[in-house]
Amino acid sequence: MRKSNRSLKGILVILMLVFLNFLNIDRIKAEETKEKKTVAVLDFQNVSNSSELNYLQNAIPEMLITGLLISKKVKVVEREKLKKILEELKFSLSGTIAPEESIEIGKMTGADTLLMGSIIKIGYQMRIDARLIDVQTSEIILAEKVKFNTEEEVIEATDILAEKIVKSLTGEKIKIGDGKKLPPKDIKSFQGKALFMETALNNQYRLEGSEEETYLQVDLFAREIKKGKRLPLNIALVIDRSGSMASENKLEYVKDAAKFVIKNLNKDDILAVVTYENGVEVLFEAGEVKSKKYILDIIDKITPGGSTNLSGGMVEGYRQVAMNYRVGQVNRVLLLSDGLANRGITNDESLQAICQQKSREGISISSYGVGIQFNEDLMLVLAEYGAGNYYYIDQAENIANMFEKELKGLLAVVAQDVYLQIEIPGQVKVKELYGYLFTKKGDKIGIKLNDIFAREEKTILLRLKVPVSRRDSLRVARVILTYNDVINMGKKEKELSDIVVSYTKDEKLVEQNENNYIGQTASLMESTLIMEKAIKMVDEGKKKEAEIWLKENVAPLKKKVEKYNTRGLKKQLLNVFDYQDALTAPALSVNEEKAMQKKEKYRQYEIQKSK
Repeated sequence: MRKSNRSLKGILVILMLVFLNFLNIDRIKAEETKEKKTVAVLDFQNVSNSSELNYLQNAIPEMLITGLLISKKVKVVEREKLKKILEELKFSLSGTIAPEESIEIGKMTGADTLLMGSIIKIGYQMRIDARLIDVQTSEIILAEKVKFNTEEEVIEATDILAEKIVKSLTGEKIKIGDGKKLPPKDIKSFQGKALFMETALNNQYRLEGSEEETYLQVDLFAREIKKGKRLPLNIALVIDRSGSMASENKLEYVKDAAKFVIKNLNKDDILAVVTYENGVEVLFEAGEVKSKKYILDIIDKITPGGSTNLSGGMVEGYRQVAMNYRVGQVNRVLLLSDGLANRGITNDESLQAICQQKSREGISISSYGVGIQFNEDLMLVLAEYGAGNYYYIDQAENIANMFEKELKGLLAVVAQDVYLQIEIPGQVKVKELYGYLFTKKGDKIGIKLNDIFAREEKTILLRLKVPVSRRDSLRVARVILTYNDVINMGKKEKELSDIVVSYTKDEKLVEQNENNYIGQTASLMESTLIMEKAIKMVDEGKKKEAEIWLKENVAPLKKKVEKYNTRGLKKQLLNVFDYQDALTAPALSVNEEKAMQKKEKYRQYEIQKSK
């Protein structure tokens, strides 16, 4: 009986200790919650008189929230909740808040402070003005101004602003970094080779019974190249001189760009100059650049003509490069157009097939689309199937900059005939390969990358469906990289990597081994598919459906931005807000809609190509 009583007393003591422990945990949590500063972030007003900045009214607050949430001492009122409360109070999410109104909002939301501000434009420079208001006293406790000129600078400006707000609220110093892994910069990483390859899964462990899909990422990093040491160029400039090129001084800008290319060639390089309108004319047949003055004079004499025989110009450009084709040099066509192909071959698939065949033969093509009348889908696939680059030039004065960008790359090629082969076993299924064209034969996937420039980075991401359960590990892929190493006299290099996943019942082990870097990439690439679907809807005249689609998908993207806090994801969020704002703008003209579509397609192309 005594033993029984002692046992009972022991159990009671244990229960009391457990109870007190729970009370202590609750007290600690309550203290932590009390210590947190709660911020309600309102929309920022666009007072710049520039409607192009309207999307920032919503975008800047979202960027700021991402930065604020890095601090464990700051809590942010959910924007949807805030919007509903303001509607109840008959206030707007954007606009000036009177002192008594800020107190009322504070009571309704539980916020300690309100964050509001404006977007100002003075000349070419833009500025964010932010004010942090204490809801108890209605006093401004922080007033900050940050300047920016580009979208990249908007992100940096909001990061700086968030750091200052956190410090003002809590005294805590935070540093908002990119969160993205940088390519290996140490020359030793390359072991004397031109390329460095990394392969990884989003998790090397897989929970038994999990239905989640797996991501495989292949990163290629290119080395720097010594100045003066480069491959000779064999290029054809194929210039549209149709009648429309006379507008906005486009042809003059093209001529300036062509002159820039010519001035940067040397005696070992081969050049051809081809123009097209109704017909095709070879102004300078492929040959060595012996007299630059002679070629520059030819360029000066180019004048606008009639229609757009794009296929004729392109085929002639290929023919000129083929005349002097050889391994160990850069063989490329540079094709520029500002209009629709309306002479010669006009079928997109036929033109695409020509580029694909020429790529197999070792000649690539880069395409430049100027203005709003050209067919961006065609110009993009020509570059894709032609293993080159695509450029969208919205303003004619940017033509020379784009030619310069391409030429700098061509003058710094470090690897040629770059080819990735990814072998996938039968029990693994490829659900998506993002951003790159590929061929598939049996269990082998092939991706032709052709030339890679110095310091260039290529990211290839695959979404895989792997078996749900397995007793041991599974090789989900074998990646084989082959290329000609320009740095090492064109030596043929081959690298192999086996990617294995191990099955486990340990949830903690899986959680601890999540690869955030690949999670970031996957989130970004998935977002491009969301955007591409919206863009396609607009192309098909389904603008309202596109608006709904983006509205449904913007919240998950915000969550990914908050989770990973990378510049790439933040920039994509800005893209979404910008596109949404353009879609909802009243009465877009036909030309404005064309410009909107071209701009957004190019943005998604650049993301997928890691540009």
